[in-house]
Amino acid sequence: MYDVLGVSKDASPEDIKKAYRKLALKHHPDRGGDPEQFKKLQEAYEVLSDPQKRQNFDQFGSPDAPPQFNPNDLFSQMFGGAFGGPRGPVRRADHVHALTISLEEAYRGMSKNMKIQLVKPCFACRRECPTCNGRGTRQMQMGPMVFSNPCPACQGQGAKASGCQSCNFKTKKVEHLNLELKIPAGIEEGNTLTARGLGEQPVKPDEEPGDLVFQIKIADHPTLMRMGHDLVFHTKIPFIDSVNGKVLEVPHFDGSIMVDTSDWGVIDPRKDYIIPGKGFKQGGHLRVSFDVIYPNSKTKFNLTPLQ
Repeated sequence: MYDVLGVSKDASPEDIKKAYRKLALKHHPDRGGDPEQFKKLQEAYEVLSDPQKRQNFDQFGSPDAPPQFNPNDLFSQMFGGAFGGPRGPVRRADHVHALTISLEEAYRGMSKNMKIQLVKPCFACRRECPTCNGRGTRQMQMGPMVFSNPCPACQGQGAKASGCQSCNFKTKKVEHLNLELKIPAGIEEGNTLTARGLGEQPVKPDEEPGDLVFQIKIADHPTLMRMGHDLVFHTKIPFIDSVNGKVLEVPHFDGSIMVDTSDWGVIDPRKDYIIPGKGFKQGGHLRVSFDVIYPNSKTKFNLTPLQ
């Protein structure tokens, strides 16, 4: 991560932001850069700009916290029961989906209507599995050790549905739902939104459903970039205009902004010029940066002194 941005492990958040901005402008696909390298820069900045993810990466080599070891899981598998007391209800798996939105949608926020299909087993015709007597497991002894394996007859569910009028003899029920997913303004790449209980559904009456989790992806914008809470607009300007000034139309999601660059004096390509309050709603700004196109030896031009 650090080598991608070209910074040391003790780099400050400001150093990381500056390094990301410099390299992102260089490698942005809209400026002819390498899309894969630009993606690596985004991933590195996402980790190193987040204090918790950076700490996890420094300590464990991954931005994600390591899974917590639970001795109950090991002893339950080995001996067919919990170690140290009864366990709580089983929670089914989460369903994780990537959801791509535009940079403008991330700026404004939005609501997205989705159709969700839930598949649930029919408990009305569910009968205890005679092979495992409803336990869902079969025990196997090897010397002094006893191991529990899922029952092959019922796939570890402890029961099987035979089909009835309630499920139209399909052993399962399908439920169709309309989900309104609200995406807040300012959401960032990698953030997640969770719809509780809409993941994998219980296969036993005492289980809990998993969640439906959306991982946010933000598509590249043709003219604007995001840097933290700021928006960045990068453009070219001829040298003569960088000295004399030029009326420039800066694109923005709330409508274009007309700027007279002479108000900023002679343009310095090493600087960002700030339009306050025009970034994301969390106090961000709109940064304007320039590539100054310098004349060659054959170019003739007249400079007008700044007033």
